[in-house]
Amino acid sequence: MNETTPLYNPPTVIGIFMQQAGRFGDRTLSLVKKAGRWEPVTWRQSREALPARVMGLFALGFRKGDTVGIASRTRKEWSDADLAVLAAGGVTVGLYPSASLWELTHVVNHSGLRICFVEDEALLDKLLAVRSETGRPEKIILFEANSKSLPPGVITLENFIAGGRSTYEADPQLFEAAWRSVEPSDLATIAYTSGTTGPPKGVMISHANLYHTVINATKMHNYAESDFGLAFLPLTHMLQRMTVYAALHLGIVGAYAESIDKLLENFRELRPTVQVSVPQIFERIYNRINQLLASGHSWKRWIFQWAVAVGSKTVPYRQAKRSLPPYLALRQAIAHRLVFRKIHNIFGGRVKYLLCGGAPMPMYLLEFFSAAGLLILEGYGLTETVAPAAVNRAERFRLGTVGQLIPGMEAKIAADGELLLRGKGLFQGYYKDPEATAAAIDEAGWLHTGDIAAIDDEGFITITDRKKDLIVTAGGKNIAPQNIENLIRTLPLISQVMVCGDRHKYLTALITLNEQELRNFAERENIPGGEPAELAADRKVWQAVYGHVQEINTRLAPYEQIKRFAILPHDFTEEAGELTPTLKLRRHEIRKRFSGQIESLYSESRTELTVH
Repeated sequence: MNETTPLYNPPTVIGIFMQQAGRFGDRTLSLVKKAGRWEPVTWRQSREALPARVMGLFALGFRKGDTVGIASRTRKEWSDADLAVLAAGGVTVGLYPSASLWELTHVVNHSGLRICFVEDEALLDKLLAVRSETGRPEKIILFEANSKSLPPGVITLENFIAGGRSTYEADPQLFEAAWRSVEPSDLATIAYTSGTTGPPKGVMISHANLYHTVINATKMHNYAESDFGLAFLPLTHMLQRMTVYAALHLGIVGAYAESIDKLLENFRELRPTVQVSVPQIFERIYNRINQLLASGHSWKRWIFQWAVAVGSKTVPYRQAKRSLPPYLALRQAIAHRLVFRKIHNIFGGRVKYLLCGGAPMPMYLLEFFSAAGLLILEGYGLTETVAPAAVNRAERFRLGTVGQLIPGMEAKIAADGELLLRGKGLFQGYYKDPEATAAAIDEAGWLHTGDIAAIDDEGFITITDRKKDLIVTAGGKNIAPQNIENLIRTLPLISQVMVCGDRHKYLTALITLNEQELRNFAERENIPGGEPAELAADRKVWQAVYGHVQEINTRLAPYEQIKRFAILPHDFTEEAGELTPTLKLRRHEIRKRFSGQIESLYSESRTELTVH
């Protein structure tokens, strides 16, 4: 088969699913936990259930090319609805359940949703509030319904499927004609990016974009059909959605985690072999380990530190694909048995490697888990690149980089250091926003990513920071804040950090605290008071943060050092508009909201928070 002959006909995600369902039949496609047990769903069952869902859409007045929303956390029903929309020739629009009413209203109205799948009645209330203002969505399909009486235009998933089944049984050829009429050039999804400055932009992604990325991104790793992973990231985000599509192509079994809170329990139960995750999960595990060490005996801490020191010495050998010297191999085996085996068991004990994306991975986390023998392969992508554009491989990786480009993707560095990308996986433009599209993709077809990067002689890409986040001090120094923020966040007590200093003589920081770690600290230090705001204002808390910032400053250039900081009384949250649904800082909003605190950090009379 030559390069131009597609593996699937038609070359679309629905084409992949239909062909693989015929191939795998009664093999397990996915696992879902019901009544305390993990229940398998076969390829045949999924294939046989699809026509009723597709015809159910048409029964509600759907027309090819219509946008259809899905407002739900990650669960099998999300993927079922998505596949039905794609097979019907529709355009999936994911809605973050945690999005504000303003954001939901914007996305629903901007995308023109007429039909929307909704998880439960709590989310239904939000969508009904949107509908009362915009008239959309006209029809809502509810995954979980507790009330016997539902508002007009709202039906249960069961009734939706029953209506679709009747339509399908009356004329089965309608389904066949629908999915076969989907062209690679057709729009498949509008993925709304969680904007850090303004309203979300709708990224238009075609079936060809999805297909190209699935086929080429999966070439970067040696997967086996026996591999297994869990889906727990938001399916509204393209990273998780692309892993589901990739699993269809690879024949990998995937499970839908019960929730983020039960993720580690699900890891232990199902023992994945390959797993996609984000830095926040590794950070949570790292902080938990440190918390246990802090409350344990000193000899346990000594053994742990010894094991990490031994493990760190093995990383260069593994990266260079060289055998360990006998003396180091023996020490590594002891370290694994005493310490690292327990860390591996957090992920189930079978994982071959972990793929990490969605946000930059702090170097301290990469170094720690690598020392423990867990291979984290960091990648890079944007919604505009349909998730992965570059990735490290188990056979060829370099810590601190996001790896090498996937096949079909080109890259170059602009004069100002910005990473530019070009390839078949790039999006079709921003929905109803030709000006933003023209600003993002130049006449030569290069996507201006907004990320500052470097590419070495072997093609490994290192991302430094977001171009728009760079701080230019009064002295003319260009400073990337994320590296400084990540270093400060290595103290478990600290939750979020935002470095400030644009057009100022020195850098300052707004710091928020982890509520649970704050309570643990208060208990250890006998600090009275119960509310987080009271505890955050205590002098002992400030001294702990102060000492940590001082230590971090010794690792930084003088112009990168934090001279003053303020501890805020509460953490940044999505609900308050300070974080995006993907937990990125809304820097503009934070600067506006805490302008008084920032100004006070640059006041000449403010001396009590000066680090030096």
